[in-house]
Amino acid sequence: MNRNKTVAFLVLLAVASLPAVSAATSVDVTISSVDVSPDRPVPGGEIEVTPTIENFDSSSAGYFVDRVRIVEANGGDDPDEYDDVKDIGTIPVGGSKTVPLTASFDEPGTYDLRVRVSGRETENDERTQLSYPFSVTVEQRQPQVDVDANDSAAGVRADGEVTVANSLGSPIENVELTLDGEDVTISNRRAVLATVDPNASRTVEFDYRADEPGTHSMTAELTYTTAGGVTDTVTDTVTVRTEEARPQLDVDTNGSIAGIESDGTVTVANGLGAAMTSAELTVSGDGVTVRNDRSVFTRIADGESATAGFEFQPAQAGEQELTATLTYSTRGGASRTVTETVTVDTDPLRDRVALDLSSREGGNAQTVSVSVLNQGNAPLSNVSVRANSPNASIGQALVDRVAPGDSRTVRLNASLSEDSATVDVTATYDVGDQRGETSASTALTQTPGTIGLTGMEVVPDRGRLRISGSASNLGTTDAESVLVSVVDTERVTPSAPNREFFVGTVPASDFVSFDVYATTRGNVSTVPLEVQYLVDGERHTRTIDVDTGGAGQAFGGGGGDPEPRNSGSGGGILLPAVVAGIVVLGVGAVVFRAWRNSRGGD
Repeated sequence: MNRNKTVAFLVLLAVASLPAVSAATSVDVTISSVDVSPDRPVPGGEIEVTPTIENFDSSSAGYFVDRVRIVEANGGDDPDEYDDVKDIGTIPVGGSKTVPLTASFDEPGTYDLRVRVSGRETENDERTQLSYPFSVTVEQRQPQVDVDANDSAAGVRADGEVTVANSLGSPIENVELTLDGEDVTISNRRAVLATVDPNASRTVEFDYRADEPGTHSMTAELTYTTAGGVTDTVTDTVTVRTEEARPQLDVDTNGSIAGIESDGTVTVANGLGAAMTSAELTVSGDGVTVRNDRSVFTRIADGESATAGFEFQPAQAGEQELTATLTYSTRGGASRTVTETVTVDTDPLRDRVALDLSSREGGNAQTVSVSVLNQGNAPLSNVSVRANSPNASIGQALVDRVAPGDSRTVRLNASLSEDSATVDVTATYDVGDQRGETSASTALTQTPGTIGLTGMEVVPDRGRLRISGSASNLGTTDAESVLVSVVDTERVTPSAPNREFFVGTVPASDFVSFDVYATTRGNVSTVPLEVQYLVDGERHTRTIDVDTGGAGQAFGGGGGDPEPRNSGSGGGILLPAVVAGIVVLGVGAVVFRAWRNSRGGD
């Protein structure tokens, strides 16, 4: 397409930095800077000029600003004046003040200007003049207009768009866009955009129709008003090529895989300017099997479209061609045929399936989780997951479909006949027109419930030993009817209140606390406890010697059998007697020492 565009000019701005200082002796005042905005002004645009006036600390008085002006730099005694602000106010010693002024220039060019300040001291009213030169360069710029239109077929509507970009430093207003074309009919040819902000863009869509084949030009004209009130126009022209009118065929196919059936569609768009009748659409391919390859449309009105679906299956990987053929009758009764051929890139079939196995250790009833991971590029169907083991009975599961890159998880219930079992899992599936299989293995183990005594503590308690602890299940199955009892021996006798303790059920990897009591005779280093429990209906009994940790020596002395009178309680009387004797001896020593001291003082 060819384009004719209006050239836009760059805008440059230059500001001189030449401060002016008062020559007065009692005040030290200056114009320290002049700021100009925007930095890229355009003709008619408003320019803001902001000088800063400073009264230095070295001044002896305040400075009252009577007047601030923007004037022509080389205008002599009577220069052109662009803005004038009066009675600004007083600037105290060490202070400063900014004064906003505005200017506008209708023509591009460089303008040499000055800021002039008139003021006086606040004490003796002595007047002072300040001046600061600067320059502004204004260059012509315009918004950008860009027309973009696709080539078309004669009598068939095509799309286009116009983009308006405002590169000016201020908004443009009263924006109106019109489109016209040579032997071209354009819809929505006029658009009003109102305002386009600086550095912003607006896009207007349109459609057009060329009734005759050949080349046609379309022109977009933009009319706008700048912030300074200047109205201007900019245009852009584009040339499009129009071919002989015929129905449009659009063949759309998804990515295909060798040996896998994929879906496709053909859309028939009638842009003939009149209805077409008796339309028959067929789809064929070389090395491609096509199903639902024929569709019939009685009538397709002008400007309307119809879509037909089909299925195709390439025999091998590589590039394959599909051809859509449309035969139809025109309004005059003539029969015409159009075709559209597309190339389909067919990927080879990748059959990659993996199994991810996991299980949680437990009793004889466990679960194997099987995730079927489809790492290939074709869907899996009719997936069957089964498992085998010589030491376990395991179920099976079915999965309907697994898409490429997806996974499906099933759980197989397993019943172990021994403490461990090796499980072989196999998944079979359909992919394309073939049957696939993959396998993986895992191991299942079980640890029967086993009761051990943990956290044991033996302490004297009123002439007895209190044995405390926890019945802990160290296995992966529950232990039931757990009973902890003190074993009656020559030196150890079960004692109230708990000669035995019924713990009940201890779940897998859990514990239950208990307390039992025993009476000992002589020095006893251990107390035997018997633990009974059921696992899977089988009774287990074990005896565990609990270390008394010295608590058993509190009830006897010297290692011989205690006297019968001390049985079960001798330790409880001996300790208070020893403590009482020590107290009596201590008191006697204190009394004797006091008596001697009193004798020495006589």
